[in-house]
Parts: sequence; structure tokens; C-alpha cells
Amino acid sequence: MVKAAVIGCGAWGTTLAKVLAENGHSIRIWCHSEKLAAEINARENKTLLNGIALPDNIQGETSLAAALQDAELAVLVTASRYFRATAVKLRGLLAADCLLLSATKGLDETGQRMSGVLSEVLPEHAQRIAVLSGPNISREIAEQKVSAAVIAARQKTTAEAIQKLFNNNYFRVYTNDDVAGVEIGGAVKNIIAIAAGIIDGLNLGNNAKAALLVRGMVEIARLAAALGGRAETVFGLTGIGDLIATCSSSLSRNHYVGVELAQGKTLPEILKGMRAVAEGVPTTKLAHALAQKTGAAMPITAQMYAILYENKPIPAAINELMSRALKPE
Repeated sequence: MVKAAVIGCGAWGTTLAKVLAENGHSIRIWCHSEKLAAEINARENKTLLNGIALPDNIQGETSLAAALQDAELAVLVTASRYFRATAVKLRGLLAADCLLLSATKGLDETGQRMSGVLSEVLPEHAQRIAVLSGPNISREIAEQKVSAAVIAARQKTTAEAIQKLFNNNYFRVYTNDDVAGVEIGGAVKNIIAIAAGIIDGLNLGNNAKAALLVRGMVEIARLAAALGGRAETVFGLTGIGDLIATCSSSLSRNHYVGVELAQGKTLPEILKGMRAVAEGVPTTKLAHALAQKTGAAMPITAQMYAILYENKPIPAAINELMSRALKPE
């Protein structure tokens, strides 16, 4: 048994805390509000994971210091826009040998990956940083439906140590040494998920959606390679696995955004009505900038950027993608 701290009590953070607790570990989960901490201590996150009973060995905390006391593992699951500020607050609160795991599937406002933020903010822990990705619909895992994930770290021993803490008979965990590829796969697939929601919202059919997923994967692979990752990594759990789940599930926040856009709602209207964060929205802007900077060809991402940030009509964006210059696959 280890003592672990989960930093962030959204549906995903609560689910990961539940997995660790059911594996016999002692968990403290940091919440940004007294209300959520009280719900967790009452054995259910009613606000964000309603109907899921939580084990007794999960304790909700509103103090980061209390949550991290004697922690041997710290799992960061805050929204990407709060990730850096939260990491800064961890300074001086972590044990020297504490392992760090980012489960946030997004990019920093500078375009940096989450592991890079942790290495920059907490350099003394650089060799103990790992990331988690994969087809991970929170509620399904919380309901103990069979799922799989991948944990990547530069240090093999770090990845394997965290793998053993999470793995069980319903949550199978693999390891990988391609941190960049795993993070880009987990983050950029959210852009394609919004596009998939648009296709479903417009009833454009299975052919269109299949083409989107395949060409979207090509874009993710291009960006991963441009940023130092291996293109083949994203054709595993972190990219194509996550993409299939996110683009087909009614529980996907990013897919929901796309469906609502297709119904004529504006982005501010959609986001205002959501309790949880759709990471694909900020990631679209950041990935588009990275594509321009690196020269990675990402036409779908470019059109999604135009839809989300330049108010481009969806039919015009689809037409532009379909009328691009002909070329070999």
C-alpha cells in the first residue's frame, strides 16, 4: 500500500482516485471547493460523478499541504489552463522521492506539454515524472467496465512503478517511453472529437466519420513526430484508442461540443452550459499554433480553429477540406 494524492476532483480525478483506492492504496484527493470535498467524504462525488459510490479509503481535502502529506505518488488531474499554477503550488510540499503523474490531456497555454511544465516547475522531480493516456471515459472506468491505459515516462522504473499501482482486473495498464507521443496523442485527439461531434450532429454518416478519424490520426502523428515523439505511438492506446472512444461516446465532452455546434449554438453558449472542461477547445488553438510553428500539415485542425475562433461557418469549413488539391493518400 502507498499513500497517494490526487490533485483535482473532477470526474477523471475522482475515477483515478477510486481505481487507486480499490487497489488498496490510501488516497487523499484535493478539491477546489469545500462542497466537493464534503461530497467525496460522504462517499460520492454527486456533482461530477453522480451515482458512483466511493471507497472509504478516499479522503477529500481542500488543503494541498494536507493532501500531499507523506504522499509517495501525486496525480495531477487539473484542467490544462490551471495546470501550471497548480504545479507551482506543489513546490516545497512534495517528498523528495514522490512520483508525479500527469493525467491531464491538454497543452499548456504556452503550447508546452504537461510533462514539460512539471519538469520546468519542479526540476528536482524530473526523473520521476510520468503521463497517463488512453481510451478513458471516466464513468465507464468508475463503473469497473474493462478499460486500458498507457503510462509513459523517460525513466522505465518510474513508468513501471506507477503501472503497478494502477493496474487491476478492470483497468489494464501498459508502459511506454515515448512521453511526447503519448501526450500529443491524448491532447490532440480532442480536436478531432469535436469534429466528430459536428459530423454526428449534422448526420453526415459513417463514411464521413471514418474518413475524419483516419485523416485526423495522420495529423496527430505528424504533430507528434514534429515535437520529438514517434508517429507510431499515436496508433496505439493514446491516439487511435482514445480517439475511437472519445469520438463515439455520448459521455465525451468534446464530442458534445461538436454536436451542439452543428445544431447552431455558439461556442460561448455551449461552454457556459457545461460543468466540466472540454479540453479540445483550448487545444485547438494551441495545436494550430504548433502546426504553423513546426510546419506539420494539419488541415482538419486548421478548419476547427477557424470554426471555433474565427466564426467560420461549418459548411464552408467542410467544403474547404473536401476541395483541397488532390494527392496520393
